[in-house]
Amino acid sequence: MNHRDTILCVDDEEGVLNALEQQLTTRFGNECDIACAQSGDDALELIDELQRDGERLAVIIADQIMPGMKGVDLLEAVHERSPDTAKILLTGQAGLDAVVSAINRAELDFYASKPWDEANLRLAVEGLLRNFRLSQENKRLVADLYGKNQALLEMNLELEALISERTQELAEANTRLAQLAVTDGLTGLFNHRHLHERLTLEIERSARNGLPLSLLMIDVDHFKNYNDRNGHPTGDELLRQLARIMGDGRRANDFVARYGGEEFAIVLVDTPKFTAAQVAERLRAQVAEYRFEHRDEQPGGLVSISIGVSSFPDDAVEGDGLVRMADEALYRAKREGRNRVVLASPIPPDQAS
Repeated sequence: MNHRDTILCVDDEEGVLNALEQQLTTRFGNECDIACAQSGDDALELIDELQRDGERLAVIIADQIMPGMKGVDLLEAVHERSPDTAKILLTGQAGLDAVVSAINRAELDFYASKPWDEANLRLAVEGLLRNFRLSQENKRLVADLYGKNQALLEMNLELEALISERTQELAEANTRLAQLAVTDGLTGLFNHRHLHERLTLEIERSARNGLPLSLLMIDVDHFKNYNDRNGHPTGDELLRQLARIMGDGRRANDFVARYGGEEFAIVLVDTPKFTAAQVAERLRAQVAEYRFEHRDEQPGGLVSISIGVSSFPDDAVEGDGLVRMADEALYRAKREGRNRVVLASPIPPDQAS
């Protein structure tokens, strides 16, 4: 008898549950049952009922902050009952301690913050659902394998090869999930969260080695006008083209991220402010000269960017300060007429050569 897999959503807020149920039903309703519970206790009762009926709980999405049982406690209990179930923690708080605890106690598979990005959550569930089914299929194959006798040795060897292939698929799927967690879905660049993580690590490394580091904060000039005149799909394509331009020619250790909306960031490792200013100016000129679609309809007849530059340790000695200084320089560039590069502070004399 074939059973439909179940995706269980747990949140004490009815509006959140309704949104999750609607989004998941739209994508997975033809292949899975979408169940809901408003507390950890209700969720465990539903899981016990599913197991009694021989149903498979493929994915559970649990909010961290709920009356009574917290999300981490629920996921730990689910892991004890159904270790193969994929577990997603959803929270409206930063919740780093809760996420670490969930990883250690319940082998958390994915973490999403409120409000969640529907596309990213859908992709995560797709990958986890595929992993779950591959895992269940592997277990079935192993069970069949042990049921065979020595006369079926050749078949057993073929099945082992198939299991190895499936295991590799699981590893590749996990790698894609890990990449998804740090990638911006529109541009393929690193996302805002990963920018701050990497920036902190690179500053620590620069401090140990006594080397400079520079940050470019970049904003697309008059992007709202471009979007309003040409539509959001065309605006999205413009952002993708800009992402490719910013990524081309970067050194292997440098990294580019989408900071949010039409704002980007580039971290230049082992780079003093004078060199960073040159890189920023070349990038500004390259964008201004590029023949983007509808560029002639923009103010000035071109698509342009404004760039703010800050450097470690000249302007700040920690990540948030470096971002703030570059952001302030960026807004000065906006106020001074756009399509220009502005430094957070003057280039030190020992670098101006």
